[in-house]
Amino acid sequence: MRAERPQDRWFATVAGALLLTSGPALGALVAGAPGAAAGLVAGAGAAAGASHLLRRGTRRRAAALALPFPQSWRDFLVERYDHYERLPPEWRARFEDDVRLFLAEKRITGIGTDATEDRRLLVAASAVTLTLGWPDAEWDRLTEVLLYPDDFDRDYAFGADDEEGRAGEAHPWGTVILSVPTLEESFEFDDDGYHVGLHEFAHLLDVEQARFDGMPAGLASQARRAWPALVEQETDRIRKRRSVLDEYGAEDVVEFFPVAVEAFFERPQPMRRRHPELYETLRDYFAQDPAAWEDALGRRA
Repeated sequence: MRAERPQDRWFATVAGALLLTSGPALGALVAGAPGAAAGLVAGAGAAAGASHLLRRGTRRRAAALALPFPQSWRDFLVERYDHYERLPPEWRARFEDDVRLFLAEKRITGIGTDATEDRRLLVAASAVTLTLGWPDAEWDRLTEVLLYPDDFDRDYAFGADDEEGRAGEAHPWGTVILSVPTLEESFEFDDDGYHVGLHEFAHLLDVEQARFDGMPAGLASQARRAWPALVEQETDRIRKRRSVLDEYGAEDVVEFFPVAVEAFFERPQPMRRRHPELYETLRDYFAQDPAAWEDALGRRA
C-alpha cells in the first residue's frame, strides 16, 4: 500500500480533463457562447474539487505514515502474531506501514461489541498478511469490517450452536464479518491451519463479477490454467485424510482457496513438504515465502 496511489493520479487527470471539456460543451448546447464560458468556469471548479478530494486522501495516508509505528502496537503484534515475528526486518517495516494505511482507510465497526484498538490491529494484520507482497494492493473491494461478539447463524443471530454457527463471512459487495472470540483464538493458536481473519479476507481475493468462483484473482496465466486440476487433486487428498489442509477445504470449491491460504501462512513448512505444487503456486501468487522465513530462523515444523 502506498501513501499516494497511482490510480488516484490517473483518475484525477482523466476526471479533470473530462470536466473541463464537458462543461463548455454542455454550456454552449444550452446557452450558446455565454453558456460555454459559464460551463468552462463550472468545469474548472468541478475539476479542482475532484482534485482536492483525492489530495485529501493522499494527505490522510501520508499523515498515517508520518508518525513512528507505536511501540505498543509492535509489542502487541510480536506477542500475538507468529507470522509478524517471523518476517525479515524489511518485510516487517512494510507490514507496519500497511497496517497503518489499512487502519487509516478502512472502516471497522463493532456490532454489540467494541472495536477496540487491539481488535482493529488483529483485523488489519489479517488483511495485510495477504497483500504484503503486492505494493500496489489497496483492498478496494473491502467496504467495511463488522465485528460480532460471538459466532452467528444464517439469520445473523449471535450464539449459534456448533452445527449452525459461523465464525466469519465475506460478501461479494465487500463486507466482512468476523466473530471476535474466534478471531482472537485464531491468533492465539497460530499453527493449527485455522484462522478466520485470513480465511474471510482470502474470500475477497476470489471475487469475480460480484460472485465467488474459487479462482483467486490475479493468478498468472499458467497457474490459472493449472488451478482447477490442482484443486481437484488437493481436494481428493483432503477427503482421503492425506493433507495438511483443513477438511473444510473439500466441502466446496469456493472454500478451497481460503483454507489453503490458512495453511500457507500458519503451517508453511509442512505445506511445502507435503504439498509442494500448491505451496509454490501460493508462494508465487502472494510473492511471499513464509517457509523460507521459518528456515532462516532455524524453526522446524
